[in-house]
Amino acid sequence: VRELCLVFTGGVDYRWQRMALLALQEAVEAFAVRLLEDAYLCSLNARRVTLLPRDLQLARRLRGFEAGGI
Repeated sequence: VRELCLVFTGGVDYRWQRMALLALQEAVEAFAVRLLEDAYLCSLNARRVTLLPRDLQLARRLRGFEAGGI
């Protein structure tokens, strides 16, 4: 998180509270779980049990830009 913050703030080093980092981790985990669930549904729709990268890509496209898609 700190490395990404440095990239997006032009090198300004911000301090992060422990609770902020925990909240960010929780949000990222929830996002990843929902994305994988959606991708797995895409694979089941294609009558496969194997999750492929194209399933993740389709799930992101179906979600749209506002929901973390493309």
